[in-house]
Amino acid sequence: MLKSVLVLFLSLSSVAFAGLQEDFEALKSVPRDYTDSGSICEEVARLRIAEEYPAPQYTVEVGIAYGNAERTIGELDIIIFDNNLHKAIKLGEVKCWKDARGGLKKAQDQRARFLKNIRSGSGRNLEFVNTATHQRYDAEQFLHVNEFISIAQKGTTAVGYDMEMEYSLGEFNALRMKMIKCQQAGECAKP
Repeated sequence: MLKSVLVLFLSLSSVAFAGLQEDFEALKSVPRDYTDSGSICEEVARLRIAEEYPAPQYTVEVGIAYGNAERTIGELDIIIFDNNLHKAIKLGEVKCWKDARGGLKKAQDQRARFLKNIRSGSGRNLEFVNTATHQRYDAEQFLHVNEFISIAQKGTTAVGYDMEMEYSLGEFNALRMKMIKCQQAGECAKP
């Protein structure tokens, strides 16, 4: 019995390692700043969502800030654009937090803030800008989004998240550190 449990554990560990290595390879060419601990979770979430919403029909973006001429109001973590419709169809909030319930509450608050602002009379006047590429988007592309998803680390659907990724916080941190070291060595794209 103990031997079969050990074999199962080792099998699952090697699957996680293989997935981490594949994600590392996929992210090597992405010029992202990984100093923020949540950045690696957002990038892996982008990879997973892109599997469900593949190009060329869809584009999955990370990090689009929205606001008015005076200030930034919020930032959208994951944005799924339907390229045929030329609009955002689904938004995701990524929260890889130790306090999973607190992260979920924050994601729900961010969703409510977005909806309040986009549906207000000034929603058409909001500015949307990708924080990495500085690409600008038309507010019209966001006016009719009504699908939202909360995303976090392994084990979080049990507390109410819509989607969990296959890695623990420790595994995400190890991947993040590997990306930082790779960037420092000049082997991975830098922002």
